[in-house]
Amino acid sequence: MPLFRQQSAPAIPAILIQIALLMALVALAGFSAGCKQREPGETSDPQLKPIQEMLQQNLPIGASDAKVQIFLSSRGYTIETPDKPGTMVATIRHIDAQTLKPVTARVTFYFDANGKLNTYEIHRIFNQRVP
Repeated sequence: MPLFRQQSAPAIPAILIQIALLMALVALAGFSAGCKQREPGETSDPQLKPIQEMLQQNLPIGASDAKVQIFLSSRGYTIETPDKPGTMVATIRHIDAQTLKPVTARVTFYFDANGKLNTYEIHRIFNQRVP
């Protein structure tokens, strides 16, 4: 007769397993909702939203690189020499009509092999003096 009795692991109640599975499903649903597809040029910076909206209205995906260049130069935006082929970089300055505060963005446009706009990225930069 053994001196010590071996105890079996206590059974996990079925309700705890169901709760754990439910929590895992809720976490997975929250994760997938947070990974929604972003629109081209979408920004979370509220001061850059007017620039984003202007670009979405005037330069749809598929616009030619010539159309993008004409749009930018006709508004007086600075177009930089791109680092990579198939890109165009512009500095866009916007002044909020309500607060009269300026915001400046560096926008990188990406084009496909046919010179059609694929997407663009908007990043805030320090405001520059107006010449």
